[in-house]
Amino acid sequence: MPARVLFCLLLICSPVASSAVDKEVSKTAAQLTQALEQLQKTSDDPNIQERYLEAFPHTYKSFLELFEPDSPLYDGHEYVEALYSLAGRHEVDVGELLVRLSKDAHYDADAPSYLQHATTTFGGQYTKTFVVLVKKLPFDKQSNLITFLADVENHQAYPEYQLVIDHLKGLAERELAHKFEAARAKRSKQHHG
Repeated sequence: MPARVLFCLLLICSPVASSAVDKEVSKTAAQLTQALEQLQKTSDDPNIQERYLEAFPHTYKSFLELFEPDSPLYDGHEYVEALYSLAGRHEVDVGELLVRLSKDAHYDADAPSYLQHATTTFGGQYTKTFVVLVKKLPFDKQSNLITFLADVENHQAYPEYQLVIDHLKGLAERELAHKFEAARAKRSKQHHG
Protein backbone atom coordinates (compact mmCIF):
# COMPACT_ATOMS: atom_id res chain seq x y z
CA MET A 1 0.00 0.00 0.00
CA PRO A 2 2.71 2.61 0.81
CA ALA A 3 4.33 2.03 -2.61
CA ARG A 4 1.00 2.65 -4.32
CA VAL A 5 0.53 5.90 -2.35
CA LEU A 6 4.04 7.02 -3.29
CA PHE A 7 3.39 6.23 -6.95
CA CYS A 8 0.14 8.24 -6.88
CA LEU A 9 1.89 11.18 -5.24
CA LEU A 10 4.57 11.10 -7.93
CA LEU A 11 1.93 11.10 -10.66
CA ILE A 12 0.14 14.02 -9.09
CA CYS A 13 3.22 16.08 -8.14
CA SER A 14 5.26 15.47 -11.27
CA PRO A 15 3.11 17.64 -13.57
CA VAL A 16 2.93 20.30 -10.86
CA ALA A 17 6.72 20.36 -10.50
CA SER A 18 7.16 20.32 -14.26
CA SER A 19 4.68 23.15 -14.63
CA ALA A 20 6.52 25.21 -12.01
CA VAL A 21 9.83 24.68 -13.84
CA ASP A 22 8.21 25.62 -17.16
CA LYS A 23 6.81 28.81 -15.63
CA GLU A 24 10.22 29.73 -14.19
CA VAL A 25 11.94 29.10 -17.54
CA SER A 26 9.28 31.19 -19.31
CA LYS A 27 9.76 33.99 -16.80
CA THR A 28 13.55 33.86 -17.24
CA ALA A 29 13.16 33.83 -21.03
CA ALA A 30 10.90 36.89 -20.88
CA GLN A 31 13.37 38.75 -18.65
CA LEU A 32 16.30 37.92 -20.93
CA THR A 33 14.34 38.88 -24.05
CA GLN A 34 13.39 42.21 -22.48
CA ALA A 35 17.00 42.80 -21.40
CA LEU A 36 18.21 42.07 -24.95
CA GLU A 37 15.65 44.45 -26.45
CA GLN A 38 16.77 47.20 -24.08
CA LEU A 39 20.43 46.49 -24.85
CA GLN A 40 19.78 46.67 -28.59
CA LYS A 41 18.03 50.04 -28.17
CA THR A 42 20.55 51.58 -25.76
CA SER A 43 23.77 49.58 -26.04
CA ASP A 44 25.97 52.22 -24.35
CA ASP A 45 23.99 52.43 -21.10
CA PRO A 46 26.03 50.71 -18.33
CA ASN A 47 22.89 49.95 -16.29
CA ILE A 48 21.25 48.19 -19.23
CA GLN A 49 24.48 46.27 -19.90
CA GLU A 50 24.59 45.12 -16.29
CA ARG A 51 20.92 44.16 -16.42
CA TYR A 52 21.66 41.96 -19.44
CA LEU A 53 24.58 40.30 -17.65
CA GLU A 54 22.31 39.61 -14.66
CA ALA A 55 19.49 38.25 -16.85
CA PHE A 56 21.76 35.91 -18.84
CA PRO A 57 21.79 32.30 -17.59
CA HIS A 58 24.50 31.70 -14.99
CA THR A 59 24.63 27.89 -15.13
CA TYR A 60 24.99 25.58 -18.10
CA LYS A 61 21.77 23.82 -17.08
CA SER A 62 19.79 27.07 -17.18
CA PHE A 63 21.55 27.99 -20.44
CA LEU A 64 20.28 24.77 -22.03
CA GLU A 65 16.79 25.22 -20.58
CA LEU A 66 16.52 28.50 -22.49
CA PHE A 67 18.36 27.75 -25.73
CA GLU A 68 18.05 24.07 -26.62
CA PRO A 69 15.47 22.73 -29.13
CA ASP A 70 11.91 22.99 -27.81
CA SER A 71 13.03 25.76 -25.46
CA PRO A 72 11.62 29.29 -25.32
CA LEU A 73 14.63 30.95 -26.97
CA TYR A 74 15.81 28.08 -29.17
CA ASP A 75 19.11 28.73 -30.93
CA GLY A 76 20.37 31.61 -28.78
CA HIS A 77 22.75 33.13 -31.32
CA GLU A 78 21.75 36.75 -30.82
CA TYR A 79 21.76 36.31 -27.03
CA VAL A 80 25.28 34.84 -26.90
CA GLU A 81 26.51 37.41 -29.42
CA ALA A 82 25.08 40.22 -27.27
CA LEU A 83 26.79 38.76 -24.22
CA TYR A 84 30.15 38.68 -25.96
CA SER A 85 29.67 42.23 -27.24
CA LEU A 86 29.81 43.44 -23.63
CA ALA A 87 33.35 42.11 -23.06
CA GLY A 88 34.98 45.42 -23.98
CA ARG A 89 33.37 47.19 -21.03
CA HIS A 90 32.76 44.21 -18.74
CA GLU A 91 35.78 42.03 -19.44
CA VAL A 92 35.91 40.20 -16.11
CA ASP A 93 32.14 39.77 -15.77
CA VAL A 94 31.74 38.41 -19.31
CA GLY A 95 34.81 36.22 -18.92
CA GLU A 96 33.57 34.78 -15.64
CA LEU A 97 30.20 34.02 -17.17
CA LEU A 98 31.64 32.39 -20.31
CA VAL A 99 34.07 30.27 -18.29
CA ARG A 100 31.37 29.32 -15.75
CA LEU A 101 29.09 28.13 -18.55
CA SER A 102 31.80 26.44 -20.60
CA LYS A 103 33.32 24.49 -17.71
CA ASP A 104 30.20 22.27 -17.70
CA ALA A 105 29.41 22.40 -21.41
CA HIS A 106 29.56 19.76 -24.11
CA TYR A 107 29.52 20.41 -27.82
CA ASP A 108 26.25 20.44 -29.66
CA ALA A 109 24.86 22.50 -32.52
CA ASP A 110 23.27 25.90 -32.07
CA ALA A 111 23.56 27.54 -28.63
CA PRO A 112 26.42 25.37 -27.29
CA SER A 113 28.42 26.01 -30.46
CA TYR A 114 27.84 29.78 -30.11
CA LEU A 115 28.98 29.54 -26.49
CA GLN A 116 32.06 27.61 -27.61
CA HIS A 117 32.93 30.23 -30.21
CA ALA A 118 32.34 33.17 -27.85
CA THR A 119 34.48 31.61 -25.11
CA THR A 120 37.31 30.78 -27.50
CA THR A 121 37.20 34.27 -29.02
CA PHE A 122 37.24 35.75 -25.52
CA GLY A 123 40.25 33.57 -24.66
CA GLY A 124 42.12 34.88 -27.69
CA GLN A 125 41.26 38.54 -27.18
CA TYR A 126 41.36 38.77 -23.39
CA THR A 127 43.95 36.09 -22.72
CA LYS A 128 45.29 37.40 -19.41
CA THR A 129 41.82 37.49 -17.88
CA PHE A 130 40.99 34.12 -19.45
CA VAL A 131 44.10 32.54 -17.91
CA VAL A 132 43.24 33.81 -14.44
CA LEU A 133 39.69 32.46 -14.73
CA VAL A 134 40.69 29.06 -16.16
CA LYS A 135 43.39 28.56 -13.52
CA LYS A 136 40.79 29.08 -10.77
CA LEU A 137 38.89 26.00 -11.97
CA PRO A 138 39.38 22.57 -10.41
CA PHE A 139 41.32 20.19 -12.66
CA ASP A 140 38.24 18.31 -13.93
CA LYS A 141 36.35 21.49 -14.81
CA GLN A 142 39.43 22.98 -16.47
CA SER A 143 39.81 19.81 -18.52
CA ASN A 144 36.15 19.85 -19.52
CA LEU A 145 36.35 23.51 -20.59
CA ILE A 146 39.43 22.86 -22.75
CA THR A 147 37.87 19.72 -24.25
CA PHE A 148 34.67 21.64 -25.01
CA LEU A 149 36.58 24.43 -26.74
CA ALA A 150 38.60 21.91 -28.77
CA ASP A 151 35.55 19.95 -29.94
CA VAL A 152 35.26 21.04 -33.57
CA GLU A 153 35.34 19.09 -36.82
CA ASN A 154 37.96 21.18 -38.59
CA HIS A 155 40.60 23.07 -36.67
CA GLN A 156 41.89 24.57 -39.93
CA ALA A 157 38.67 26.60 -40.01
CA TYR A 158 38.98 27.53 -36.32
CA PRO A 159 41.74 30.18 -36.08
CA GLU A 160 40.34 31.48 -32.79
CA TYR A 161 41.56 28.33 -31.03
CA GLN A 162 45.09 28.72 -32.38
CA LEU A 163 45.04 32.36 -31.32
CA VAL A 164 44.36 31.25 -27.73
CA ILE A 165 47.36 28.91 -27.91
CA ASP A 166 49.59 31.58 -29.44
CA HIS A 167 48.63 34.12 -26.80
CA LEU A 168 49.10 31.59 -24.00
CA LYS A 169 52.62 30.93 -25.26
CA GLY A 170 53.23 34.68 -25.54
CA LEU A 171 52.32 34.99 -21.86
CA ALA A 172 54.68 32.11 -20.99
CA GLU A 173 51.66 29.94 -20.08
CA ARG A 174 53.27 26.91 -21.72
CA GLU A 175 51.56 24.30 -19.55
CA LEU A 176 48.11 25.66 -20.32
CA ALA A 177 49.01 26.05 -24.00
CA HIS A 178 50.11 22.41 -24.03
CA LYS A 179 46.73 21.35 -22.59
CA PHE A 180 44.98 23.19 -25.44
CA GLU A 181 47.28 21.58 -28.01
CA ALA A 182 46.76 18.11 -26.51
CA ALA A 183 42.98 18.54 -26.54
CA ARG A 184 43.09 19.62 -30.19
CA ALA A 185 45.31 16.66 -31.13
CA LYS A 186 42.99 14.23 -29.31
CA ARG A 187 39.90 15.74 -30.96
CA SER A 188 41.52 15.63 -34.40
CA LYS A 189 41.79 11.84 -34.09
CA GLN A 190 38.07 11.45 -33.34
CA HIS A 191 35.05 11.67 -35.62
CA HIS A 192 31.64 13.11 -34.79
CA GLY A 193 28.57 11.03 -35.35
